[in-house]
Amino acid sequence: MTEIIIGRKGTQKTPISDPTVSREHCKVTDNGDGTFTIENLSQTGTKIDGRDIIRAKATLNSRIQLGQSFSAMLVELIGNTQKADTSQVSSKVQQPTQSQHQEVKTYNISHLRRVWEDFNRINVEKAEEQRMINLKRTGFGIFTMCAVPANFLLGPIGLAGLGYALTGIGVLGNIYSFVGMRNAETAEERQRRQDRFDDAWVCPNPACGRTLLAKNYKLLIRNYQSCPYCKCKYVE
Repeated sequence: MTEIIIGRKGTQKTPISDPTVSREHCKVTDNGDGTFTIENLSQTGTKIDGRDIIRAKATLNSRIQLGQSFSAMLVELIGNTQKADTSQVSSKVQQPTQSQHQEVKTYNISHLRRVWEDFNRINVEKAEEQRMINLKRTGFGIFTMCAVPANFLLGPIGLAGLGYALTGIGVLGNIYSFVGMRNAETAEERQRRQDRFDDAWVCPNPACGRTLLAKNYKLLIRNYQSCPYCKCKYVE
């Protein structure tokens, strides 16, 4: 069964340079019946014909979207693999018997806990920063809107200055929120942070180094006791 990794550092036929595409963005498996199974490997997501997927079937004519802007027909990315698959049947049948006698290596993955915790901590911090910015913008916006009727109501009793002061505070608050928005993480910074995680979130076997399928450490230790690529064993 042929497997192809699609991404900026993938094994697909057509090179990809789009910065919103991860190094190893998705995995394509040839089912041998004219269909392909596509599995998303990236935090930025994969779509088949406009539909978000985690794991789904596709054909060579399916349109694949990776990240925010890159899209192409599957056949453009991997070519027509059907002939190549049938010509290599005999060699694939012999491979299992050759690998049966190879020693299975074991690697410790406890360092990946720190990789995931650092990445997840920053994600939570950035999400909390954005939430606070949104709350401040909403609060100061409401404050400014309330100052307008305050000017109208307080004017007749000689307190119009208080209403103007409230308006000024609201305007300054909105300016403060705008500055906070400018200091927020940009899409390029977020993608660079994602790339650093992708570079570290790999099989610890130096001869493999492929991106791990699990999206966090908890899923890794729960569902994967070995690498699906090199078959090495994982221990904590």
